[in-house]
Amino acid sequence: MTSTNPGLRNQAGARAFFRVAGCVLAPAGLAVSAYGFISFISYDGWDGPPASSILCFIGGFLVFAIGGMFLNAGFGGVAARYGAGETMPVVKDSASYLSDGRGIMGVGRTVDDGSHAREAHEAGPYCRSCGVRNDPDARFCDGCGGSLA
Repeated sequence: MTSTNPGLRNQAGARAFFRVAGCVLAPAGLAVSAYGFISFISYDGWDGPPASSILCFIGGFLVFAIGGMFLNAGFGGVAARYGAGETMPVVKDSASYLSDGRGIMGVGRTVDDGSHAREAHEAGPYCRSCGVRNDPDARFCDGCGGSLA
């Protein structure tokens, strides 16, 4: 059975769990780690090593790191969609610029962009004033209407 929603069966629930758990664990781990660091720095006893302060610092840091990983798992799709929305138009424009609008090895070309119709017009002259390529037997420019002769 194929699904139109790829991923886990209960992906929305897992995403919500990672977001909530990350928002709880990261600040809690940061607070415990800060407490352990401050109590280690302010330790002035000579009766033994400050083992509980060191354990609070290390344990809090680990809990903070796990919370950060949960947040990354929960918000990873949002970050990927944002990154794709920012970079893909630039990549498509660059591929179009580098390949005369046909894409590099088919990248950037879609079925309905008219690239197959553009191939028939490649033998025509360019307009001197606007730079548009025209039909092979054209006398006037399709873009600006200027004379091609």
